[in-house]
Amino acid sequence: MDAPNRDPQAGALIRLRGSYPSLKSALQKVANVILQQPEMAVYASVNEVAAAAGVSEATVMRFCRILGFKGFQDFKIALAREMVTPSQFPQGDLKAEDDPATIVRKVLQAGVAALQDTMEVLEPKAVRQAAEALLKARQILVIGVGDSGPVATYAANRLFLMGLKAYGFADAYQMMQAAATSGREDVLVVVSRSGRCRELVETTHLAKKAGTRVIAVTNNALSPLSRTADLVLVAASREAGEQQDGLISFLCQAAVLDCLITLTLMTLPAEAKEKLAGISKIIPQV
Repeated sequence: MDAPNRDPQAGALIRLRGSYPSLKSALQKVANVILQQPEMAVYASVNEVAAAAGVSEATVMRFCRILGFKGFQDFKIALAREMVTPSQFPQGDLKAEDDPATIVRKVLQAGVAALQDTMEVLEPKAVRQAAEALLKARQILVIGVGDSGPVATYAANRLFLMGLKAYGFADAYQMMQAAATSGREDVLVVVSRSGRCRELVETTHLAKKAGTRVIAVTNNALSPLSRTADLVLVAASREAGEQQDGLISFLCQAAVLDCLITLTLMTLPAEAKEKLAGISKIIPQV
């Protein structure tokens, strides 16, 4: 069941951070103003934000619509809500003078805050639809490269142990082969932080050409991968400095996949659950 009374326009800054790399130059100028001075943007008029960013009012309006808002006023309302309910776990950038206790606190706070952000932007309806697709699939291909490779392997292994025909690929050549030979009864799950990795986007196009349904798990809702996928499960990220670049995204991707896998498990037929229980007794949990 979907979360009741969910605000579809929640998480203005969260969505903005994830989508920033895919914004065109003029739109990034607007984003820079919003990210650097969110309090100002809440009280400013559309022409004031446009002037601060050095762009036209039409660009500011286009910026709001691209992020999923009807207009500037709706964006400001969502932004104001986010400003008055700050994270319970504020974190700052790591600094050279930070002592070990401060570093540990900032890193863990960044992780907790990112998971909170993911809970705000992850759409339960999309997770349910993705779980239904996995249960109906003849085979499930899970792919990811770089930091996302281990997450994809983890998801494939868990789905396989649930009795589903799931296979994980982190090698570009192998994933393209698998996608090219997939079909309409199959599902491709693509895990990508940026949603712009060439190998993953090309593999996605191969799968779509074969009629395979594509589920994207990404931090960038406006990426080429997101535009190509049939379903997009958005994960947030809050990196606490360059030293842990990508690790928070890794955590959020795994959390989103855990939601998907758990929902799939909960809707398995009774016979499949009994079989899984038998497997769990034989194979030790490590």
